[in-house]
Amino acid sequence: MDGEKPWDSTYQYQCKKRMFEKYKEELGESRAVALANVWANYHFLGCSYPPEALEAIKSWGPPPRDRMYEEKMKELKDREAIMAGDKPTSQKKRQRLQIHV
Repeated sequence: MDGEKPWDSTYQYQCKKRMFEKYKEELGESRAVALANVWANYHFLGCSYPPEALEAIKSWGPPPRDRMYEEKMKELKDREAIMAGDKPTSQKKRQRLQIHV
């Protein structure tokens, strides 16, 4: 894989990289990169793809709900709280999130 893109969150990139690593032996490097991108875009961005592409990733399942997932969900909730005018759990995190708002 070429590395994390500016539009990838760390969680999205790590998930995409896991899928690539898992399937690169079976599919070959270029196909695994392409399908890892399809998988990530489908799950994280809601992109639509031709049935053949979706069939190829059907068995891959959804993104894992691990520690990184939980941290990302907490970050999104804090960001929503800032946008709603509430205070997130920590001042440092609030300052970091305001950069993105």
